[in-house]
Amino acid sequence: MPIFEIVNGWAITIYLNDHLPIHFHAKKAGMSVRFYLDGTFEMEAHGKLSAADRKRLVKYALDNKRKIKEYWNALH
Repeated sequence: MPIFEIVNGWAITIYLNDHLPIHFHAKKAGMSVRFYLDGTFEMEAHGKLSAADRKRLVKYALDNKRKIKEYWNALH
């Protein structure tokens, strides 16, 4: 799984041939969160997402929709 970008210590990844809808995975310190381009998310591993990290990652998802879609399309 290629790392797309690092955001405040979170590794942003998009898996090859992953399922729709378009989303990315954010991983840090054993936590994994799936973020969708509308700003919604799902925890994938144990841990608690802090309010500050949630705000940063939601902002990243909303501010970078075009870039994420382009990378998703290049991988799929």
